[in-house]
Amino acid sequence: MNEVWKTVAVATITGLLTLAGVMTTSVMGWWSSSQSSEITTRQACITRLDNQEQNFRAKADLFLSSLGGFVSLTGHTELTFDDYNERLDQLMKTGYAFSAYAPANLSVVSRNMVNQLKSAIKEKDDQTSRQLLESYYATYEKWSTQFQDALTQVESDRKGC
Repeated sequence: MNEVWKTVAVATITGLLTLAGVMTTSVMGWWSSSQSSEITTRQACITRLDNQEQNFRAKADLFLSSLGGFVSLTGHTELTFDDYNERLDQLMKTGYAFSAYAPANLSVVSRNMVNQLKSAIKEKDDQTSRQLLESYYATYEKWSTQFQDALTQVESDRKGC
């Protein structure tokens, strides 16, 4: 009988150790999979924000380049309305394209800035034109601040991934 108890004890201990090994392997597999999934999710979030920022900066670059090209016309000695119209068209296109990639508040400011500048140039009355230009400059300062705020927000979002 003693031999039977020894055999049962060995079988029980062996079974319990096997069960413990299987459980440990399962838990470690689950934990490893969970960690891998978390890393993949974090990397996807960062990649999405990197792409968003890249597009945002690229559209801002085009917009500011068009704005600079338009504003530089005031330094030219021989100006035609065709010059103004061509550059204004480009400015309008890039300004509205940028607004598609910008946060809502910056999008509105971008469109307002372009429209104020367009109105100031087309205005016949010098006083009204100056007022519109002053509004444009104030809006441009607001745009610059909101642009930097948007970049700071993207960086903050990236840290939150």
